[in-house]
Amino acid sequence: MSANQAEQKGLFWTPKGGNNADTIWASCHVFSSVAENKETGQLEKTSIIVDMGQNEMPHEFLNGAFQKVVPALDDCLSVPGEKKPENEAQAIFLTHSHSDHIAGIFEYLHMGVKLPEIYASEYTIKSLQKELLDKGIKRDQWPEMKTVEAGDKITINDMTVEPFTASHSIPGCFSFKISNGDTSIFHSGDTKADETSFLGKGVDMSSYDKIGGVELMTFDATATHMKGHATYEAEIFESYRQLFEENPDRQVIAVLPAAHMERLASVISAAAAAGKDVLINGGASMDSNILALHLAGYDLQKKCPNVRVVSANGDKAATIDPDKSVTITTGIYGGGNSPFVQKLKGENNDFVMRDNAVVITPSIGQGPEQINGLLEEYAPAGVTVITAADREIYGSGHAQADDFVKIAEHVHPVTVAPIHCSAKMAESFNVLAKQNGYETLEKRPHNGCTISVTKDGCRIVSVREPAWFGLNHEKQNDGSIRTSFSKEPDHGYSKEYDKPSSVHESFLKADQKDKNTALQERQEKAQKEIKAFHQKKALNKNIALLKQGKMYDR
Repeated sequence: MSANQAEQKGLFWTPKGGNNADTIWASCHVFSSVAENKETGQLEKTSIIVDMGQNEMPHEFLNGAFQKVVPALDDCLSVPGEKKPENEAQAIFLTHSHSDHIAGIFEYLHMGVKLPEIYASEYTIKSLQKELLDKGIKRDQWPEMKTVEAGDKITINDMTVEPFTASHSIPGCFSFKISNGDTSIFHSGDTKADETSFLGKGVDMSSYDKIGGVELMTFDATATHMKGHATYEAEIFESYRQLFEENPDRQVIAVLPAAHMERLASVISAAAAAGKDVLINGGASMDSNILALHLAGYDLQKKCPNVRVVSANGDKAATIDPDKSVTITTGIYGGGNSPFVQKLKGENNDFVMRDNAVVITPSIGQGPEQINGLLEEYAPAGVTVITAADREIYGSGHAQADDFVKIAEHVHPVTVAPIHCSAKMAESFNVLAKQNGYETLEKRPHNGCTISVTKDGCRIVSVREPAWFGLNHEKQNDGSIRTSFSKEPDHGYSKEYDKPSSVHESFLKADQKDKNTALQERQEKAQKEIKAFHQKKALNKNIALLKQGKMYDR
């Protein structure tokens, strides 16, 4: 496992996906340590992969030539048809189980790649295993999987990886400290500074204090251009509790993203505080995520024993009075698999919706295919719709400006670098970092850059055009799936070129704002409009109680 002769000793970071020109998708990072073998005197390289995501918008890559698009990792994994890498990755670490962080694993297995051992939280492992089964990947193709917890220390040759709890929208999220004895990196993953949770554990700031500082912190910059902090679960709980109590005798329908299990737990807890039973009718995607919760030991009913939490598919569904309960469903983005969206369009008579129902949706956009547009077109006239523009019910899973400042004050990095962001988001992040006294890299670390991390500083030491694997899965006559794939150049997806590809022309029109930035601006506007609904004294008390592990105060 000898290192390339041009390699220098040290710790290195290479973003492979997620640091794109205009989007945040396909998070994937390689961390490497080059050290001298004490017996041979030769330099040896150890590499690990953190997250293996997919591009959630493959139609925007090469004009939709592929069904799936994932970062090319043939320089550290043996891919059929590609040159065998000199140094293969020794392990994969996963921050959480969202598809833009783990779905690349399924594609590499479809490509016939033998993956190294995977380390993740129990919830992430269970979610991963369920997806492997659902996608028909044979067990003899599965990589070894090992459950780890915050506080563990995993040694991979001369590298040490330490998980820390992170706060996102699902349980079992990690940040990682990665070190090699000389220097260290704190990789935030998707996170915010929320110390409260109705499901598992929020961020533990005291654990960050024990890190003792790092040379580099790579940080989630998706929303750090927004002022303030990402709304805490305790604050969202309070808003939902108030809304449920304001509507004691009307059916309340709470529309949530299918994968946001932290928000699901907050809403169920709010229903329990208001004395309302809960009917879960979100379709297969939400059911799948709840099953992963159960497999990982999370029991929503036990957390709220004073009310009934019932699945619409279960025998007890008929015992729930819609006018005295909360129906939790999906469809924020207008997806046709949502039972609620199907109901609105007259395609699902089994979904119960009263003509005077109160629909609560943490959405802002008014696009015709979004839930707000569908409600405007299809909902009965007597239905009341409450959105994030009306009450504080939206909470990003990503850090805003104050979250970054708070976390950085506990981690104590010398240099910080943006991840999980577009070029514009990265620019805003660097401004914020400099304003708070942190060093930044000389250029935006887009996919393909390699950064050297030493006690003398962090710098970009190489810049290569990243590559991607595009995949298509074709069903055969015998029912089997044939997978074809090819390695593609970047096509302008990661960095800006003088002559951008056609893929990005729509983003670069003078009259069109960056899509992600526009969404965040709407969210920021909505947050300003709902400040009147804050009850700071009660919220601060509830947050304090939750930090102490006690129940909220009604």
